[in-house]
Amino acid sequence: MKLPRFAGSLLLCMMALTHAWADAPPKVVTVNPAFAQGLDGWQVSGDVHLQTGASGVREVVLGPGAGSISQRVAIAANNHMQVSATIHSDSAGVGKLTVRLFDRNGNELMSLKSGEDIQPDSRNPDELSDYFRPHPLTASVEIVISKDATPGTVTVSRAELAVYGDDNPALHSTQNVAELMKPFWQGNTVTGEAVLMESFSGRPATGTLMFRPARVLSVTNYDGSVTYQEGRDYTVEGRTLTATPNSRMIVVRDADLKHGDLAWNIIGGEQVLVNYEHSDQWPGPVQPYVGDGLPNTIGKLRDRAPLTIVAFGDSITYGIGSSHMRQIPPYQEPWIDLFAQQLRSDTADPSITLYNSSQSGAASDWARNMAARMVANLHPDLVIIAFGQNDFWRISANDFAANIAAVMQTVRATNPNAEFLLVSTLRFDPAYTTNAGYWDLVSQYDARLRAMTGPGVQLVDMTNISGAVYAAKSPKDCLNDPLHPDDYFARWYAQSLIAALVDEHAPNAAGTTGAAR
Repeated sequence: MKLPRFAGSLLLCMMALTHAWADAPPKVVTVNPAFAQGLDGWQVSGDVHLQTGASGVREVVLGPGAGSISQRVAIAANNHMQVSATIHSDSAGVGKLTVRLFDRNGNELMSLKSGEDIQPDSRNPDELSDYFRPHPLTASVEIVISKDATPGTVTVSRAELAVYGDDNPALHSTQNVAELMKPFWQGNTVTGEAVLMESFSGRPATGTLMFRPARVLSVTNYDGSVTYQEGRDYTVEGRTLTATPNSRMIVVRDADLKHGDLAWNIIGGEQVLVNYEHSDQWPGPVQPYVGDGLPNTIGKLRDRAPLTIVAFGDSITYGIGSSHMRQIPPYQEPWIDLFAQQLRSDTADPSITLYNSSQSGAASDWARNMAARMVANLHPDLVIIAFGQNDFWRISANDFAANIAAVMQTVRATNPNAEFLLVSTLRFDPAYTTNAGYWDLVSQYDARLRAMTGPGVQLVDMTNISGAVYAAKSPKDCLNDPLHPDDYFARWYAQSLIAALVDEHAPNAAGTTGAAR
């Protein structure tokens, strides 16, 4: 995975865990990556020849003159990719690894280069690797290893492009998006509230609801395929569900979870889902309508004009934690896709285009470096910026704010009318780390984003919303793992962004009203 030069071991740990639940390794898509068939599949230019290395494997030698090898692969843009190569340069020769991304018409969209974006392994400088999210319009990727005319040679023993398989477009949720998008904080019926039934010290497993139920409509497993029965499987008292001794409900024993600082537990999919009626009011924060501060965006929605939205964030916005990305039922889409679907429905505007330029493991300094390549050249009307979950380990509040400001400045340099929704990150599971400084830094990030708001820049405050929901329930109800939302809290994200852009009190149903919901 992509690691900036200044990343510490803790960041390495966090980024590696992004794919901790993936059973399959990334699929190598380049032909003949280790040159076992010579140069078959590779385009060759200049001073290039083959040799057999000391270990008996085929190697490609560039030089002593200028030369290059390249290979282009047709590939969709929906998943992360990994480019890696073993390149040895002698004292004079200098080898360069470049990744070029093209759209379906063959136009180059962006490139990544060794020495700038692609860094060598700290223990072996001959090993180059970069974990990256391709530009959303990518239709093909080319890897190039080259050497200029400077005397010397460059030896290449491996060059490959691999693709991860988180996002499988063939997996479709059977859920009703309109039902999923009914705000949890509104009305008297809650649909699909997640509850982790957890047992401590051998006691019966319990879980807590957000409101006191007047009537429980149903309790199911995570994908809705099994319906549990009150009395047989659970009892209800106040806001507490308790599993019966012979319950069929999924139960998690606290003793089976990992404990200690940075203990990583994946519990997404273990929660039960509860539908119920209540008469309580949500006392916590909710996202207000901020459309008055985004006049260009709201104007396009009102006129049903084409609107281009670019989501630019970390793994939370990419969708890690959603059942679709985990490839488990019910395959609920990532929150950004739920948001876009509902926005098209609420505004009766099918011409809303969403591009997701988010990258797992990315922090705000990556965003600053990639904003021109991954956002500005998409010519967005609205950019949703959502970083922080990979920042609090090492980036100060001042630097975080400066990075986000630089992203906006870069986008507006080519798109002066672009507007921004800044999304503060959700809080991590408090049990994950005992370092109170991390929790405080997330609060500081939220405050710095709020201070940036004004005309054309507004905030969706998921930091305070997540903290309030954790206080009402359990953080493990809301999370797939310590850092990523499960399907339930992904809906809080999507619902909150809709609340930011759709004024439920507006009299006109075309463009800016939530009446359809």
